[in-house]
Amino acid sequence: MSTDRTINVRFFNMWGADIQSVILKFSTSKSGVESDTYKIDSLKNGESAGPFVRHYQTGIGSEEFDYWYVEFVSTGTPSGKFWCKNNFSCVLDSDVDNSREAHFWIGGTKKEAYTGFPEDGGGWEDGYNGTPSENPGSNYTCYVSLDGPA
Repeated sequence: MSTDRTINVRFFNMWGADIQSVILKFSTSKSGVESDTYKIDSLKNGESAGPFVRHYQTGIGSEEFDYWYVEFVSTGTPSGKFWCKNNFSCVLDSDVDNSREAHFWIGGTKKEAYTGFPEDGGGWEDGYNGTPSENPGSNYTCYVSLDGPA
């Protein structure tokens, strides 16, 4: 049987420039119909916003994927409108410590979006060290290349 859960997500701008017209969507279905959607007017480079509540399920019968989406406009370098490719999936499983914040951020060096999840026991999943950066190397849980500029 599936279990409904929530986790707070903090969004970080590590783009290397200020951004505006930010849209965040968190969904457990490919259609995105059942999603948590948030808008941020502007966010300076190096700053964060949130926390934003994200719904997800774990256990037998739960959705197999958790989808993450970001769209924003950068007037710095790199400039233009950027967005997540469709169906960027990174699974929140039962090992995630949902009493702590998950991290979702953008990095301008490689034009990518990243997630970092807290795990039970006080650490972080998949080698993430808990600190978002513009060019994280392998310091994240999941990542996706962004489309743009448009």
